[in-house]
Amino acid sequence: MRTKLLTGLLFIGTLLSCDSEKDTAPAPAPAPEPAPIKTFDFSFRYDTHMEGAKDFELILSQEDGKVVLDTLIAFNTDHKLRIKSGDTKYDLTTVLFNAPNNSYWVETYVQVNPDKWHLRYSMTSNTSPIEREKAEVTYTNIPNDKDMYFWSKGSTGYMATWNAGTLKFANYTRSLPTDLAYIILPNYGKYMFTELTSNKTTVDFTEAGNTGKRKYTKPAGITNFRTYLYGYTKEDEKTKQNLYSSLISLSNEYDLHFPPTGIEVYDLEVTYTDAGSYLHSYKYYGNQIPTEIDFAPTSDFSVSTSGFEDFTVTFTDDKPSIYNMYWAATDASFDARWNVYSSPEKSSFKPKAFLEGLKSKTLEGKNVSAFKLSYVRSQKMKDHSYQAILDIMANPALSLYKEVKQSRIIRKLF
Repeated sequence: MRTKLLTGLLFIGTLLSCDSEKDTAPAPAPAPEPAPIKTFDFSFRYDTHMEGAKDFELILSQEDGKVVLDTLIAFNTDHKLRIKSGDTKYDLTTVLFNAPNNSYWVETYVQVNPDKWHLRYSMTSNTSPIEREKAEVTYTNIPNDKDMYFWSKGSTGYMATWNAGTLKFANYTRSLPTDLAYIILPNYGKYMFTELTSNKTTVDFTEAGNTGKRKYTKPAGITNFRTYLYGYTKEDEKTKQNLYSSLISLSNEYDLHFPPTGIEVYDLEVTYTDAGSYLHSYKYYGNQIPTEIDFAPTSDFSVSTSGFEDFTVTFTDDKPSIYNMYWAATDASFDARWNVYSSPEKSSFKPKAFLEGLKSKTLEGKNVSAFKLSYVRSQKMKDHSYQAILDIMANPALSLYKEVKQSRIIRKLF
């Protein structure tokens, strides 16, 4: 009896102890709320005047290769797009089929923010046709210069004759109602602008002005040094005027002759080939002609591997702002071009794996292995980042070299 009573007391104690533990146990933590889904919103437009073009393929992929958008959307239309991703930069690829040429055009922009981009392909000019008439201009008291250069805004060609101090340009076309004629005699260092208000004009060349001149310090071992100068009589003018080309006058004394007056904005390009066969181009846009140019003796990049499976490039300390690889496929059954833009911070790329990983609908069944490297081009643009350069390129209202003012471009052919 005593044993049974003790057992019962122990049982009751155990129950009380369990109830006590239940009363003091902490409440379970609330289940965590699901993380908000991150999205990326952007607007995009792609214009073309290509015959029969309706739509193009737009693909966005993350840096890890995951495709987050693949869609066929209409040309010449504003698009507002949203993707589910927390990234702020993407690899953007556009793919279009050029039906008239039975070819494909592909562009990739590596790690960019494409918001508000407006790209263009195969655009035609919307400018109004220029009214012209046949005209004649005669310069008196002018010396004979075999390297003479004549140009007017409406000119499409002319017939020139020189006789005893008189130079006549016949059968050239002038713009209506007025045109501007420009003549330069590099060997005499003389130039002249003349407003043309009728179809026959006579000008006394003794009133010509003296040209400005430049002689640049060049790197050793370069070849094919050339200068090309254009200009705008007004900064907001759309048509630039040809002012000088060293192909006209190859002088050992000067690299460039230019009119110091009559032009508001100069557009200068200087080119040469370095000892490693890299093609250099230096561009300047502004109201002054530079007295010195920082020419590079060698390229700012070299390509280590150029295969379609693996591409590697090495940059010098003087890095460019942007570079691009241009690939071409000319297989009998696949004619295509692929332009890839990248920041120099990314120096390796696996073209075949990248393109196949996109699983493009437009390129389905095509032999992308037919792509071969055509050239690599680097561009250093003063005070402009990789993204800033692409934002200018993707804005039809802006001109890249006008905005940048000063740039260096180096290209290697393969």
